[in-house]
This record gives sequence, structure tokens and C-alpha cells, in this order.
Amino acid sequence: MKNKIITSIVIRTHNHEKLLERLLKKIKSQKKFKDYEIVLVDSSSKDNTLNLAKKYGCRIINIAPKDFSHAYTFNLGAKKAKGEIIFYVSVDVIPKNNLWAHNLIKHFKNKKIGGVFSRQIPIPNFNTIEEFKMKKMFPEKEIPVVPFSNASGALRKSIWKKIKYDEKIPFQYIGGEDQQLIIEGKKRGYKFIYEPTSIVYHSHKYLLKYKLHLAYMIEKNKQKVKKWNKNVGILSYNKKDLVKYLILKRKFKELIFDLIIGGILIRIAGFFGKINRVLKISLPFNSIKKIYHSS
Repeated sequence: MKNKIITSIVIRTHNHEKLLERLLKKIKSQKKFKDYEIVLVDSSSKDNTLNLAKKYGCRIINIAPKDFSHAYTFNLGAKKAKGEIIFYVSVDVIPKNNLWAHNLIKHFKNKKIGGVFSRQIPIPNFNTIEEFKMKKMFPEKEIPVVPFSNASGALRKSIWKKIKYDEKIPFQYIGGEDQQLIIEGKKRGYKFIYEPTSIVYHSHKYLLKYKLHLAYMIEKNKQKVKKWNKNVGILSYNKKDLVKYLILKRKFKELIFDLIIGGILIRIAGFFGKINRVLKISLPFNSIKKIYHSS
């Protein structure tokens, strides 16, 4: 069929009007990429997000913020998608050029390919610490640290139907569900590949309270997290190299406040999490007001 939808782009939002409009414009400007739909899983946005989504012809799925988890929204988006290929894209990524989507999707002509994911590069001068980590995680030529990423990655829907994302997660905002699915996909004989010519800019500036909450919850759920992370690609690096990188970039503010002071506070938050786990005492960091849906 001439107008057959073969790809469903799944985007998740929560009051992301500026980021969404930027991304939708980039999608519309893509070359050698057509016959797609855009499915928006939205957590009760109160800004102009939904109006923008309607303007660009997106199909909208609404959920309550309390129901959000990465795994649940990925599953819901795939369930509602009409395409043969599920193309997950985080609302905060910026495709580098107009062949980003084509360079990713073209691999699905090979029936043995189960999934493909993009190279992520840091937004210049946005977050130097993450810039250091991102360059190591998604190299231009070497094998990346992670085996897959839903920030910009596509799967065959037929695989998702057999496996699905595991919603029995240690806690609401933990990541790694995309890598867990890939493990099961490989057992079934599918190949999952990294495409370094499909490039997106992707950087975060997490609030300190978010990082404290994360450290607290990881330690509070230590045994579950340990089991969950068993097969998840986690970046390991020498902290001295990070310090040298920050000094070389003359980012002394990030070195002092984010790396040193922030690192101490994160350790304290983790200690509170341990107390909660051992003594079952309700302590700070147990909840977080800001919901972050785009990573």
C-alpha cells in the first residue's frame, strides 16, 4: 500500500512543549524517511505540549503521572503503535542531521536485525561531566558500553510482542529496561546493532534533588537493583581522568559543586537509603516532586 505505515515513532512527554516542537520539526525535516506515524505517551501535561502534538498530527495516549515508569510507557507506546518498527525517541534528543532516521531504519531490510540504536553525543557546553561520560559510552568507531538505548533506538514490533519490557522494576525511575529486553531478544537469535552514523545530541542537567533521590532509592532497594543491573551496561572509568578533563576544560564550578560537594551529598543520601533498608525507618529522599520522563 502506498500510504502504509511501517514505522511508529514513540515519544514520551510531560510538560515538554519546547523540546517537543524542536524534535517534531527535526523529524519532519528527515530525508529518505516516510510512511511513519508519531505516537505520544503524555503524562498529563499542563502546558502547550498536547496542542503541539495535535498540530503535528501525533496520536496521543494519556496517562496519570503516578503511573509513569520507563518500562510501562515503552510497553504502552508499542501496544498502541501501528507500525512494524517501533522507533523510540526521547523528547530531549536533537537529531544531528536529516539522515538520522534513515541511517537507523535502513537496517531492518535484513530480517535478522531485531533492533538498531543511534550514537549519542553531548550537547556542547551543556554538562561537562556528562560530556566526559557520553564520549566514552557512545564512541564513534569502537563498541559502545551499552548494548541498546531507547533514547534513539528502534525495534521490530514482532520482538516486542514476544518479550515486552519488564515492568517489575526495583523502583519507578530506574533505567536499563531497554537493555533487559535486548538480552531476551538475543536469546531468540536476533541481532541488535549500533549505528554510529545515526547521531543525536543528548545531554541532561539533573537537579541535585533528583540525584539524591536516585542514590537513596538505589541503596534502599540494593538487592533488587543488584539483580536488575546484572546484565546492564554500566560505564566504569577512573575518576582521576574525569577530574583532569574538568580541569582541562576549565570547569572549576562543576568540579567543586557537582563532583566534590555533590558527590558527598549523594553518599549521604545513599547512607539514608541503607538505614531505611536495614531498619525500615521512613527518611528523607523517599519521594521526588519533579518527574523526569525524557531520558
